[in-house]
Amino acid sequence: MGKRERPRTADDALPVAERVYRRLRDAIAGGELSPRGRLSERELSAALGVSTSPVKAALARLEAEGMVVTQPRRGTWVVFEPGKLAEMGLIRAALEGVAARLAAGRISEAQLAALGAIAGDLAAAAAAQDADALVEADARFHALLLAAADNAFLANAVGALRGYSAMTRGRMRAAWFEPGPAQAEREAILAALAARDGAAAEAAMRAHIARCFGAVLAEAPRG
Repeated sequence: MGKRERPRTADDALPVAERVYRRLRDAIAGGELSPRGRLSERELSAALGVSTSPVKAALARLEAEGMVVTQPRRGTWVVFEPGKLAEMGLIRAALEGVAARLAAGRISEAQLAALGAIAGDLAAAAAAQDADALVEADARFHALLLAAADNAFLANAVGALRGYSAMTRGRMRAAWFEPGPAQAEREAILAALAARDGAAAEAAMRAHIARCFGAVLAEAPRG
């Protein structure tokens, strides 16, 4: 990963450690740091123009997300491959499906109303083709549903997928912008939650994520 001039972005306002994490994550996702490629903290810090501390912190986060692996006396290398996106889609669908099932039995009326309001925001963002608003509303929708599930172990497991979710978010926008399917999926999730039907909520969430990841896999390079 060579050091080169690049246009300033909103990420430049973020803390150094977060910028380094995102830069390395995106470099891995884009193939700039290839699968099975060895990673040197010193070389990365020189390429990014930072000290080794934020690089070390970023690699620790990436390891927790399953994108790199570190072994004593052997070093650190990339383990993420584009072909793993299909597996991550299955895992995310399973985890968020369970979250929806648990939420169906625990969600409060206030949380349910808030989810409905967010679904309205999502529909408006999709109709306006406002990608930033759509991404922000989608994150709120899933975060609130996960909070309603009220299970720390599940929250931690879903959190470990954040790196993969960020990598696929751009491709998922194409699926989110389909107003018919997306709205129908959200309505099915909300209806199941309102009915306190855990099995239906899980099935609806799994179907939603499966369609979104289907759009991702259609565009992803095979690896």
